Amino acid sequence: MKYSALHKVSNALFKCWTKMSPTLSEKYQYFDTRMLKANEMAPDFPWKKYEKQKNPYFKKWGFDVSQMDAEYYGTVSGIKADHYVTRSMAVHYIYPYLDRYDFVPAYMDKNVQKALLHLPDAGIEVQTTEDVVCNSNGVFFDGEGNEIDEEKAIALLIAYGKDTILKPTVETYGGHGVQKISAGATREEIKSLFKKYRYDFTFQKMVEQHEIMARFNPTSVNTIRVVTYRKPNRERKILYACVRFGGAGSVMDNVCSGGGFTGVDIATGKLKDRRRYCYLTTEIPKLSDSIPNEIPCWEKIKEVALALHGRLPQLDIVGWDFAISQEGKPVLIEFNPRPGVGLQVAVGPMFSKEDLDELMEHVSKVKSEYVPLGVIQFADRPDRKTVHLKFGGR
Repeated sequence: MKYSALHKVSNALFKCWTKMSPTLSEKYQYFDTRMLKANEMAPDFPWKKYEKQKNPYFKKWGFDVSQMDAEYYGTVSGIKADHYVTRSMAVHYIYPYLDRYDFVPAYMDKNVQKALLHLPDAGIEVQTTEDVVCNSNGVFFDGEGNEIDEEKAIALLIAYGKDTILKPTVETYGGHGVQKISAGATREEIKSLFKKYRYDFTFQKMVEQHEIMARFNPTSVNTIRVVTYRKPNRERKILYACVRFGGAGSVMDNVCSGGGFTGVDIATGKLKDRRRYCYLTTEIPKLSDSIPNEIPCWEKIKEVALALHGRLPQLDIVGWDFAISQEGKPVLIEFNPRPGVGLQVAVGPMFSKEDLDELMEHVSKVKSEYVPLGVIQFADRPDRKTVHLKFGGR
């Protein structure tokens, strides 16, 4: 009886809230603007000046979205535009249209990504990370994919005798839980790590990176994020690219973990403006003069990213993270459905206006919005039904 009464009160309060806020996009905006301010926006940015303003680009497509995101990205990047993809539009409308929600959570599991891409493959010149031991849903596997028990997993890690990178393979936003495990870890220490991480994790061999990439930060494996997009006509293209690197002493290249990022010119592979972007600040210093201006094997990275995207028909937008080996060859670290939008501050708007216009012609045709559950469907893609309160990933 108590639960029933509480449930009725909650429903009544929610109905009052939905009446006060007439559109679903406004409800999403409430939460997403606070996420932006907490995780990315510089505290000195005058967000109140723009929060109540409506973004004119998305307004013409029928969405009430704050102008705050576009103003912030434009202020930091120096590239003013209204068609920056805001967090609300990306997470709640654009990405659900482009990526099938029912596939996304499984595809985010780093333990299954190489199998999904049919790698290694002699036809695609890309290396991949190598597992010493991994755990998927509580089951241990060796580096060849053979099921093993816990004792065998411990024995393999001890026998390997080199440093490894331990990382969760699901819910990996911001490098959470990633750490370097030094060679010589004892049986008790390894067993304690198993108990702490429980399931869905991997011990990977260290990637020996190219000396040019190491100059961004010597303690982390620094990566190139390449975002690819499959247009409505099935053409695949690269939207933008950034180099991401760790902070001093960090083993992670994540911006959220004290690192930084800088934009890459798609056509040339050269750094766009040699500025070191970070979250939570509008002060953007220049990169060190010791960092070269051109990314090694850039043409091969582009070729590989576009080819691999062709193997993921359920995802129309993907963020690819590549390291570069000592020999100057691309190494695929992972791919990310629904890539984060914050990197736009280093490259300008995610989509060209022409591409976004074409995409919004479809996204704007929302078939239905079920407010209590946060569910939407699209008129020409009913398979894109998605529950936003269940998953809001990056």
